[in-house]
Amino acid sequence: MNHLLLLAALPGALLAQTLEGTWQGTLTPPNQNDGIRLAFKIDKNGNTYQGTFYNLANGRQLNLGAITLQGNAAKIAIPGNGMNYEGKIEADGNSITGTLNQGTNPIPLPLKRATSETAWELPPPPTAPKPLPEGTKAEFEVASIKPSPEGQPGKGGFNVTATELRSRNTSLADIITFAFEIHLTQLSGRPGWAETERYDIAARLPQGGEPSNAQLRTMLKNLLQSRFGLSFHTEKREISVYAISIGKNGPAGIKMVKNTTNGTRIGSQGLGRVTFSGITMAGFAGQLQLRVLDRPVIDQTGLTDRYDFTLNWRPGEFQFPSASAAQRAYWASAAGADALPDLFTAFQEQLGLKLNSTKAPADVLVIDKVSKPSEN
Repeated sequence: MNHLLLLAALPGALLAQTLEGTWQGTLTPPNQNDGIRLAFKIDKNGNTYQGTFYNLANGRQLNLGAITLQGNAAKIAIPGNGMNYEGKIEADGNSITGTLNQGTNPIPLPLKRATSETAWELPPPPTAPKPLPEGTKAEFEVASIKPSPEGQPGKGGFNVTATELRSRNTSLADIITFAFEIHLTQLSGRPGWAETERYDIAARLPQGGEPSNAQLRTMLKNLLQSRFGLSFHTEKREISVYAISIGKNGPAGIKMVKNTTNGTRIGSQGLGRVTFSGITMAGFAGQLQLRVLDRPVIDQTGLTDRYDFTLNWRPGEFQFPSASAAQRAYWASAAGADALPDLFTAFQEQLGLKLNSTKAPADVLVIDKVSKPSEN
C-alpha cells in the first residue's frame, strides 16, 4: 500500500509525455534585438504525429516532417526550410527546453504549451493566388531588352513581382531553356552568340491577376518570336538523361513531406545545400536540369503532389555548370562537406528516391532561324 501511495504522489511517473497541442516561443537570432515568434501546432493521426510550423513574423507556415518523442526527448523536422527542433519536455509537461537548428548553428528556443488565454493568433491558411482574367493574352504589355553592361554581377535567373518580370545577364540560350523547360543539350542549331551575348530584360505583366508558371513561359516564348525572330521545330531523339524514380522501399519509403500550405519556394545556402517548399517532382526535375546537372532530368515517379524537403550533398565536379570552378571547389571542401553524401546517395537517404543515369527519348528543339533582339 505504501508503494502505491508513493506512486500516486508522483503523477509524472505514471503519465506519459505528449506533444499534442500548440507550442509557442520566441527565437532571438544572434546580433538581433527583436525576437521572432514561432509556433508548432501538433496533433496525432493514429500513432504518428503531424502538424504545422508557423513563423508569425512573416506569416509563413510549413508542414512538419518527422516528429518523434522518446521519453521526454522531442525531435521535430521542418523540411521546407531545412530546420530541425530538438528539446526535452520538462516535468510540468507544458514546457520544452530546446534549440532550433539550421546547419551547424543551433539557437535556443524554449517553448510553452499554449492555453486559451496565452495562445497567439496564428495566420490563416494562405489563399490561392487570383488568376489572370479569362481571355487575357499571354503576352507582356511591354518589354525592354538591352545589352547587359560589361562586368555587371549576377547571371541569368528570372525574378517575378506583381507587376513585372526582370532578368539580367541573360543569354538567348537561358531564355529558351527556361521557356521551353529543356536542358541546353536539348537545344540544337543555336548560333555562337546565343550563349555569349547577354541581355537585361524588364517586361511588364498583364494586370488583374497572377499569371501561372505556364503563362509566364508562354509570354517568354512569344517574346522570343516577336523580338528575336525565333522559329524552330522539335525532334524526338534518344539522349543521355538522369531519371528520378521512387526508391527501393516504394511509396512507403518516401521521406518528403506533402505541402498543403504554400506556393513553390526554393532556398539555397550554397552549392549542394537546398530547401524546396511546395514543389512538384516535375518542377524538381526542372530545377535540377536548369541549375545543377549536365544533362536533362526526367520525372518517372508518377507523383503529382507538392512536397517540402531539404537536400544536402557534396557537389560533384560537373555539377552547377554556371558556377565557377572556384565556387564548386569551395563548396565541395566547405565545413562539413566531407560528411555529406554525393547527390545519388542523398536522393536515397534523404528523399527515398532514386536518381539514375540512363538513355531515353526526349524532345530536342532545333532552331531554324533566330536573330539578335530588335530595338526597344
